[in-house]
Amino acid sequence: MEATLSRRRLLSLLIAAASLALATAPLPGLRRPLLVAVGSELAGAMAELEPLFERRHGGIDLTWKVQGSQDMVNRAREEGPERPRVLIPANRDLLNQLAGELQAQGMPTPFLHPPVSVARTLLVAVAWPERAKRLFPDGRFSWPQLRRATAAGQWGALGAPASWGSVDLRSADPMRSNSGQLTLALWCQGQNSSGCAAALRRAVYRPARSTDILLQEFISGGPNEGDLALVYEASALTRQQEAGRQRPGGYVLLVPDPTIETVLAAAVLRGEAGGGNPDGERFVAFLLSPEGQVVLRRLGFRGADGGGGSPAASGVKRLPPPSPQEREELLRLWQQAG
Repeated sequence: MEATLSRRRLLSLLIAAASLALATAPLPGLRRPLLVAVGSELAGAMAELEPLFERRHGGIDLTWKVQGSQDMVNRAREEGPERPRVLIPANRDLLNQLAGELQAQGMPTPFLHPPVSVARTLLVAVAWPERAKRLFPDGRFSWPQLRRATAAGQWGALGAPASWGSVDLRSADPMRSNSGQLTLALWCQGQNSSGCAAALRRAVYRPARSTDILLQEFISGGPNEGDLALVYEASALTRQQEAGRQRPGGYVLLVPDPTIETVLAAAVLRGEAGGGNPDGERFVAFLLSPEGQVVLRRLGFRGADGGGGSPAASGVKRLPPPSPQEREELLRLWQQAG
C-alpha cells in the first residue's frame, strides 16, 4: 500500500514539474522575433552568439542575415517588417553617414541611440606561400610592389613560372562591401586619382559581393582562382585552419603598412522593423557583455577596446577609414572605370 502511494506521489511530482516547465518555457509561436543584419565578417560569430543570446533571453527568437555593409545601410532607409531592427555593418562611419544624410533631409535620426562600437578589425592580405615569396621577397607587404605585379599582368613577366598564368588579385566589390572600399582607398593612396581606380579595377579578378564570400572562393579555388586577396583580419584568422585543410600549408597572412582599422558598430533602428526596440537594445548589450566579447575575440576580432588580433599587426600604422566625401569620390571613380 505504501509502495503504491509512493509511486503516486512521485508521479504527481513529475507531472507538476513538467507542467511548471511548460508554463515557464516560451512557446515557439509566442517567442518575439528579432531581426539583425550583419556584415559577412560576422557570420561565423553570429552562429555562436545566437544560441548564447537566446539562452539568456528565452522569449526572443533571434534571426540574422548577412548583407554587404553598403547594401545594408542603403536598404535600411525604407521601413517595413522585413527591415532589420539592428544593423551591424563593418564600418561605424556608414551608420553615421546614414544618420547625417537623413537629418540633412529634415528627417529625425534613424537610431534610438548613437551607434555603439562592438569590435574592431584591420584590412590584411592573404596569399598562397609561393606567390607571397615572389611578390614580397623580404616577407613584407608592399603596395608599390603589388601595383607593379598587377600591371605586369603575367607571372612569367616577373620571373615566375609561366604556368602560374595571370596575376590575379582578389577583393570585394567597393559598391557593396566595406572591405572593398578600404582596399580602393589604400590602393589609391598617393596615386593619381583619375587612374588609380581604373588600375585596380583591371587588376581585380571577379570582385566579390562580400568579404566572407571572397575568402570562401579564394580558399576553394586555390591559386587558380586568386593569388592574393584583401580581406579582414578577423575573417583571415577564422578561416586559416580551413585553408590549411584544403591546401597544404594554407595561406600566409600579411599586414599592409599602412592599413586601415575599421570599427564595427551596432545601432537599433527606429520605426517599423523586424523586432521590438527593447529586444534590439538587449542584443546590443549582450554583444558588449564579457560573454559576447569573449566570442568575438576568439574568432579573430579585436575587442571594442582594441585588444586582441594577430601579433603580425604590431607596430603597423593604422589609418582612419576614408571620410564620406573621400568614399563618394572613390566610388565615382570606380564606377567610371567600369
